[in-house]
Amino acid sequence: MKITKERGAGEYPSPAYHRRVAAEIRTVLAVSGAGTALWRGSAVLITRGWNRLGEHLTGWEKWGTLAATGYAVAYAAARYPNITRFAVPLTLVGWCVAAWWVAPPSPRRASTTEAAASEDPTDAVTLDGLAEVVRRVAGTRQGAHLADLLQQPEFEGRQQPDLKAAITRLDVPVQEFKLILDGRQRVRDGVRLRDLPAPATSDPAPAAPPGGPGAATPRPDPTPTPAPE
Repeated sequence: MKITKERGAGEYPSPAYHRRVAAEIRTVLAVSGAGTALWRGSAVLITRGWNRLGEHLTGWEKWGTLAATGYAVAYAAARYPNITRFAVPLTLVGWCVAAWWVAPPSPRRASTTEAAASEDPTDAVTLDGLAEVVRRVAGTRQGAHLADLLQQPEFEGRQQPDLKAAITRLDVPVQEFKLILDGRQRVRDGVRLRDLPAPATSDPAPAAPPGGPGAATPRPDPTPTPAPE
């Protein structure tokens, strides 16, 4: 007579051993970058082991050694299941630690500061260049909006937040103010002329000679003075 035990309410069968181990490994690999580092480190370990094995064995001998080792491990695992259930997790943990230890560092993304430092100098916003564009766009108005500056060839391809940050780094304030364009009032972020450095004045003209601009410079008398008798 076969006796069966009925499960009580809320009782569920325990998952298989290999499923529990896989669940634990997935939890570890969920850490950002852990799976990539494990993959790279495993490749390094396998390459080193294969090269070390090649120092003592030839091509077919290496494959034969791997096959014999695999058979011995499988036979021992089936022969001693109680030891296998502890040896397998310890082996996996040891392999993961070794792989993470030898894994090459992953390339880091450049920070915002590094990206700004590596920006093409020809695309950098300078104070003189900004002042020139703002004065050209503003004309007789008090300043120019960022939206109008972006339409200029000097700032082609930029976005408004990027241009605003570049202007702010020059210690030039970017504020909202009202402009009348095509008979319509528009309030947007922009740069006022009063916040820009004064335009450089041209060099003064050389001083005019005495007697007015049309006066001629007296020429020396070419006739020599007669000597006294």
